[in-house]
Amino acid sequence: MNDPFDVAIVGFGPVGQLLAALLGERGYRVVAVERYADIYPMPRAVHFDDEVARILQAVGIRADSSPIIEPYDNWYEWKNAARETLLKVDWRGVGPSGWHTSNFFAQPDLERELDARARAHPTVTVRRGLTAVDVEQDDDGVTLTVQRTDADSPGTTTIRARYLVGCDGANSTMRRLLGIDLNDIGFFYDWLILDMIPHEPMVFDPPAWQLCDPKRPTTIVPGGPGRRRWEFMALPGEDVNDLNRAETAWALLEPWGVTPDNATMERHTVYRFQAHWAQRWRVGRVLIAGDAAHLMPPFAGQGMCAGLRDVYNLVWKLDLILRGAAGDHVLDSYGTERTPHVGHFIDVSIGLGKVICVPDEHEAAQRDTQLRAAIADPSLAPPPPPPPRLGTGLLMPDDAHAGRLAIQARVGHAGHEGLFDDVIGRGWFVLTTQPIALTPAARRILDRLNAQVLRVGQIGAVDIDVIDLDGRYGRWFAEIGADTVVVRPDFYVYSAGAATELDVALGKIDSQLDGASTDSTRESAEQDHAAPVAS
Repeated sequence: MNDPFDVAIVGFGPVGQLLAALLGERGYRVVAVERYADIYPMPRAVHFDDEVARILQAVGIRADSSPIIEPYDNWYEWKNAARETLLKVDWRGVGPSGWHTSNFFAQPDLERELDARARAHPTVTVRRGLTAVDVEQDDDGVTLTVQRTDADSPGTTTIRARYLVGCDGANSTMRRLLGIDLNDIGFFYDWLILDMIPHEPMVFDPPAWQLCDPKRPTTIVPGGPGRRRWEFMALPGEDVNDLNRAETAWALLEPWGVTPDNATMERHTVYRFQAHWAQRWRVGRVLIAGDAAHLMPPFAGQGMCAGLRDVYNLVWKLDLILRGAAGDHVLDSYGTERTPHVGHFIDVSIGLGKVICVPDEHEAAQRDTQLRAAIADPSLAPPPPPPPRLGTGLLMPDDAHAGRLAIQARVGHAGHEGLFDDVIGRGWFVLTTQPIALTPAARRILDRLNAQVLRVGQIGAVDIDVIDLDGRYGRWFAEIGADTVVVRPDFYVYSAGAATELDVALGKIDSQLDGASTDSTRESAEQDHAAPVAS
């Protein structure tokens, strides 16, 4: 048998492609297997947020210049049958990660970009036309058995790797082989999805909105540059096979002024919106990510986003292990951190779905009355949910800001100006407004992490490493009440406090990497199926 790969990836959609690209960038030997012979040509996901734009920034896909991305700078509205506004979500401007709050794209275009970036690394091998049929583990690695999907070549072969990540979608073979059960919310609605290519630009105000009409709840959003998407809910008792006919699709589009004369129908399919998450995200040396680990309705546009966050959480932990800086116990934190975070977006998506998926006219009228009243008097509206936060894991215990997303803003450094990651780079960072005299112990831990300590200040400040060009970092430090923040490679805060507490925070990281996890982390890793999310 040949020398083993460092990581095998089953499934080579956006989640597997990003993982391969990031591991390949670090020089690890990666093999990815995919059952489709080529990139799946039909659109699926169409939206990502500013955090995912920052993740894509890491592999050179820039939302501000890429021709495959359409940044969105407008409201996202919900309207009733009379076209009265029921809910307005502000998707204008730039989010905390330094990119537009919302962006639209066509998934095949993004997959081609990610595929090229993964294959650009000589240590990445992509094998298409292979289906996983078995997996075995031992103390040294994983043996994956694959079979060609071509019926004329049914033979099997094996692949050996130190770790394996299943990124093989909602009907994940790897999840089934591992015997992982799902926590199912019981939220099911069938929708007809139509991806259209208008022959001429079509104008909608706003460009992205929901029609909460009980006679046919409908979604109208961009589908990426040059594309539009419509989604029509299947009504109670409606035959989804009749709904999923091209003639039916064109009839539903006609009131919107869309006909075969002015648009091309790229895809029509009925998709079941549902919500669930895996009871376990890791079994030994095998992990799952993306739709294999969780599924949510699309109303918040967070399905693919959650999968790319999985990868960004996982890749730096695999890096620590593969370069010998930590034991693989750090992977216990993967599911415990990600489950509550993805649960937040499942809850939000279901909450939004409950607003729109109302086919009863009396119930819809009551909903409309309540939502219109909240617009007229904002004090009647429920408070917005708090920002999502990672669960128990490689974070400073009892830190109010640990597990929150850090910001990215424009900075100056060494004669260069731009977004932080473009100017400074990526990895572990200690960002501080104070001078810090590092102890020998602190320097050793920082070397272990390959971390940088950077003092941030405004233009004209003395003895600083990074210029806070727009004052955004200064405001962020003030908002969280800290002068020193330790930021993990996935952009999440490890700890936030005073410069005098840095040695304590670094010492805690050191002990966690050595295996001194908290009891609650160990318990959660073993019992993460009990995580209280998406209730």
